[in-house]
Order: sequence, then C-alpha cells, then structure tokens
Amino acid sequence: MKKIITLVLLTVSVSAFADWHHGGHHNGGHHRGGGNGWGWGPVLGGAVAGAVIYDIYNRPIVVQQPQIVVQNPPVQMQTCTPWTETQHPDGNITRTRTCQ
Repeated sequence: MKKIITLVLLTVSVSAFADWHHGGHHNGGHHRGGGNGWGWGPVLGGAVAGAVIYDIYNRPIVVQQPQIVVQNPPVQMQTCTPWTETQHPDGNITRTRTCQ
C-alpha cells in the first residue's frame, strides 16, 4: 500500500514539472520564463501528503490488555440458634443448634 501511494504522489509531482519549458516566450533566441501555472504547489502538496502518510503508517501500535474483574460471591450470613446441651442417662453430653 505504501508503494502505491508513493508512486501516485511521485507521478503527480513529476507530471507537474514535465511541461515546464512550454510556458515561456521566445524573444530573439532568448528564453523568457512565463511560468506554467504549477509553481511549487505540487511539490509542497506532495511533501505534506508524504509527511501525513509517513506519520500514519509509522505510529506505534498500542495494545491494551482487557481488564480482568474478579468478583467474589456474596457472603451469606447464617442465623443460628444458641447451643443447647443435653445430658443423656449414660453420662454423654451432646451440643446442638440449628442454622438457617
């Protein structure tokens, strides 16, 4: 793509100056320049266009990594009844409670 754009700009710039000697007047064997209407416009335009294209194609590529968001599951609070101790006839003690 760069080669194509460079070739087009070069062609426009060269073709602007290809006919430079036909704009003058011949007066007794001396050439008096009359200008061809092109001047330095195509050269300056080509230089500006070339600088813009160079800037576009030579910018650094910045890759941003996607942000990773880790969400912990919500903590569910349990409500529990107080511990109750029960002593059985054989001497064992059990503690119980219920939670929701």
